[in-house]
Amino acid sequence: MKSWLIATAAVILITTSAFAWGEKGHYLANEAATFGVPNDMPLFFYKAYPELIYLAYDPDRWRGAGESLDAVNPPDHFLDYEYVAELNLPPDRYKFIALLSSSRTLRRYGIGNTMTGFLPWKIAEMTQLLQNEFRQWRFAPVGSREREFIERDIIHIAGVLGHFAADASNPHHATINFNGWILPNPNHYPYDCETHERFETRFVSHAIVLDDVTSHLSPPALRTDYFKTAVEFIRGSNALVEKLYQMDRDGAFDVFRPVSPQARAFTGERIAAGASLLRDLWWSAWRNSANRPPRRSEPPPD
Repeated sequence: MKSWLIATAAVILITTSAFAWGEKGHYLANEAATFGVPNDMPLFFYKAYPELIYLAYDPDRWRGAGESLDAVNPPDHFLDYEYVAELNLPPDRYKFIALLSSSRTLRRYGIGNTMTGFLPWKIAEMTQLLQNEFRQWRFAPVGSREREFIERDIIHIAGVLGHFAADASNPHHATINFNGWILPNPNHYPYDCETHERFETRFVSHAIVLDDVTSHLSPPALRTDYFKTAVEFIRGSNALVEKLYQMDRDGAFDVFRPVSPQARAFTGERIAAGASLLRDLWWSAWRNSANRPPRRSEPPPD
């Protein structure tokens, strides 16, 4: 019965769960990420900060493009971590999909193979792509049209990557309780279908400014395993789900009340966590692009 209830709630709420922070929150995350970027990246990257900020909201602009894109885009925005907490997650998303079947996870919870979400895979895939583009840029002739074209690719990938890094910082995007509490509820957490929007859109638009975010940025850190970084980051967001629901239950995100200092600090910290992750991924992709790429696996014998 518990599995059926979880699956039913997921089906009802899946479209709401797919998009996070609202437009302002995503702009704040990408803009904050431009603060404290180390000074050893190429000059064109710093010059592109306005475009990097604008691109933060692009994946949400893709909604309604058509059946094929509307099927593949939403699951890239979340990972309902409770479904996969006991699994050894592979960095290959297709091996993960196979694991969902072989581990009987799909049957246990009565869910389809996209309903867990693919957020850490999306972050890893895009960061690896960014690193590859930086590597191509290093070898392209200085002043060439080739370099110019690669720079455009780099900025687009880096800006869109920011959307998914910010999604990962929102606890609603790391849990099956993504738009109302669906588990046993002795603590009387909100179960209405407005809790997601109340936090990430209404409260952020009403109460959060850039200074609330930049004041919580962490120092830059060089990352090498992008998938592991993303999974650990999402696990950290999942650990904050109950705190988020406790605050929402107590009215902290109600825009018709005086702004709660606790809610402002919590929200600023979460957006700053996503911004710090994004900055680290940008910088790491650049630094790691100087390294020799890993050797491709040998094809299987005929």
